[in-house]
Amino acid sequence: MKKHGAVAAGHDVTAGAAARVLEEGGNAFDAVIAAMWAACVAEPVLASLGGGGFVMARPAGKPPRLYDFFVETPLEKRAREDLEFESRLATFAGGVTQEFHGGYGSVATPGVVAGMFKIHHDLAGLPMAQLAEPAITAARDGIELDAFQRYVMGIVEPLLGFSPDSRRIFGKPGHQDEDGFELLDEGVLHHQADLAHSIDYLVRTGVGGFYHGDLGDALVRESRASGGYLTREDLAAYRVLIRDPLLVAGRKGRFVLNPPPASGGVLVGFGLKLARDMALGSFGSARHLEAVSGVLHATGLARGEYGASPVILSDELCESYRMMIGERPLSQRGTTHISVVDQDGNLAAATLSNGSSSGRVVPKTGIMMNNMLGEADLSSDGFHQWPCGVRMTSMMTPALYLGADGSSVALGSGGSNRIRSTMLQVMLNMDAFDMTLHGAVAAPRLHVEDGLLSVEPGFDEALLDGLSIQNQQRWESEDMFFGGVHAAKVSADGATFSAVGDGRRNGHRIVTGSDQT
Repeated sequence: MKKHGAVAAGHDVTAGAAARVLEEGGNAFDAVIAAMWAACVAEPVLASLGGGGFVMARPAGKPPRLYDFFVETPLEKRAREDLEFESRLATFAGGVTQEFHGGYGSVATPGVVAGMFKIHHDLAGLPMAQLAEPAITAARDGIELDAFQRYVMGIVEPLLGFSPDSRRIFGKPGHQDEDGFELLDEGVLHHQADLAHSIDYLVRTGVGGFYHGDLGDALVRESRASGGYLTREDLAAYRVLIRDPLLVAGRKGRFVLNPPPASGGVLVGFGLKLARDMALGSFGSARHLEAVSGVLHATGLARGEYGASPVILSDELCESYRMMIGERPLSQRGTTHISVVDQDGNLAAATLSNGSSSGRVVPKTGIMMNNMLGEADLSSDGFHQWPCGVRMTSMMTPALYLGADGSSVALGSGGSNRIRSTMLQVMLNMDAFDMTLHGAVAAPRLHVEDGLLSVEPGFDEALLDGLSIQNQQRWESEDMFFGGVHAAKVSADGATFSAVGDGRRNGHRIVTGSDQT
């Protein structure tokens, strides 16, 4: 029986896979699994079977739970001289450069496959073959490469050209050699036949096909031969973790956030608690800009002093930072998201990441591996200094907002370190400023980092001139730098749905049913 619901995601193929499953009678969890498979095909730099992620799930009538299938550090280390761990420089719009690290020595134990099968076992209702079919078809038949995905590929081109297997997937025919590598052009059909075969294999073999079977064997073999950490023991030891989420009260509703060891939920919760008892004024007012920029700056300072420890959520510490904001001026990566709601009240918010990609594709599988061990944001103690066998931290914050009127919103964002500021502002827009879902996502945003206030267009420049933080970068247009919130909402009675796909990150939305917005 067709199920009404709403989907928001970063690609029309991703959103379409989820909507199709809802129309086939699946619930929100069936739909989010289908979308996750599809995202690994349609958004190949941002999502991969070789990466990690989280799903915030609220089964109808039950407490929310967080499925943590983020990457894990290997169980043993290798000598640095035996590792393939290479630096590559990438250039963003505006000429900004960033150093990336790739190779098998940057690959952490992946969790996406384990996560999908665990959620399927616990919460889904349709066969996995049915959920994976849209992804298999898209990979086999090809997807037209849109402008946004081509732009993302361009940012990490040095990593996509790192290995022969990667160049064959992402390079133009006749331009796949190391010296003459050129990325596929926008508008071409991007075929991924090997990935289609891998997904089909996993449907037939289950989670064991990746962690104990042929795919895992191929990954381990290549990793050990080419300077990686991963072993069969790493794959065999991997487990999906189910955690109780953080619950933070807002002004008119409740926020459900990603708990530690992920850092994003704690930092967003800290910011929300700071803002809850502050006078914010109207959106775009001098009071709003001063308060939110101060909260964002305070969040960065708290992160520097306390990390992602839940201690920062204590009332005493929040009050000390709130007083600081009021008294004086403060001193001082690749991700995608899917949201699904359905008529029964099921909510699913999934955030996936492959880092910036390692440049290593397991031969004949089409699976690009993550480079989380080479991400500076995740290596606070320095590269190769991580403790063995632990779940890595992440800024990803799949979340729910449970409104006082009984409505529910699933939401999340890509954007690396900017996720915390993006999610904080969108949630405040809904809870403190009574914005519609579309208005909350579309409103201009701020970000504060290392004493620099980055500002999207749309705020009064005279008011910006008067802020305490004078070091400002004013952007000429909205940009993916400021995240990309994909959100879906269902009314208290399960009859009315709305969804928003953030244009900053190629957002797409699909609402099924008669009462749609």
